[in-house]
Amino acid sequence: MSYHRLSTGEKVFTVCNYIILLAIGLLCLLPFLTLLAKSVSEEAYVVSGQVSLWPKGFQLKAYQVLLSGADFRTAFRNSVMVAACGTAVQVFFTACVGYAIAKGDLVGRKTINVLYVFTMLFNGGMIPTYLVMKETGLINHLGVLVIPGMVSAFNLILVRNYFESLPHSLEESARIDGAGNLTVLFRIMLPISKPLLATIAIFSAVSIWNNYMEPLMYLTKKDVQVLPLFLQNVVAAANKNNMENPEQLANIASETFRAAAIFVSAIPILLVYPFLQKYFVTGLTLGAVKQ
Repeated sequence: MSYHRLSTGEKVFTVCNYIILLAIGLLCLLPFLTLLAKSVSEEAYVVSGQVSLWPKGFQLKAYQVLLSGADFRTAFRNSVMVAACGTAVQVFFTACVGYAIAKGDLVGRKTINVLYVFTMLFNGGMIPTYLVMKETGLINHLGVLVIPGMVSAFNLILVRNYFESLPHSLEESARIDGAGNLTVLFRIMLPISKPLLATIAIFSAVSIWNNYMEPLMYLTKKDVQVLPLFLQNVVAAANKNNMENPEQLANIASETFRAAAIFVSAIPILLVYPFLQKYFVTGLTLGAVKQ
């Protein structure tokens, strides 16, 4: 076996690549480090602007007040439920529809494709959409964040391209053994599509977790509040007396509390991403070239 020896130019290029990528990664981490430092610093240091990347006067009062608040616990629980259910529903139905429209013998295949892509460019408008949600009884119901997005048009294109790139011999061999459409989909296609499913799961989870406009329009009751709405209330509250447990917030800077709330809300996605990251690039490129 022969090994390729890197030239001087290739070594310099590799080192520069590592340095640039490391610098970009550190720049992306700076906002999180700043939030973390402010959330565990004393009020005097935060208000005077002395806290940047390293905390001063370490304390955990902001996290204690935040985690003990009923509003935060309710919003966090609702966001986790919506993100988990919404991601599972969207991945399942997007995979099913993508497999169907990837089949060349499907009647009306081109029309179905056009209808889904059309939704990426145009929608019914804010007021008509609100009226539809109201008439279907989804206002102030967490299902309003799940049901309308059961199929993502963008993710559907990824799924369709991937299934179209798979060898037809896989399905033909299953047909010879007497397998039907559902058997082919659930026992052959989906098991070999884990990188793709993980990729669209990341897209779906992040999109649902960060969704702000739809909760703002459709959810007005506190018992169905989600984290983006809670964070908006925290960030917009100029008066700490408007916050929950005002007597406990007396010694905590509002900026410190906001930093703690934002940092905690980002933790679930930061914890999930490393487990799916290995599939991310693979899933995006699997269906990129039609074989």
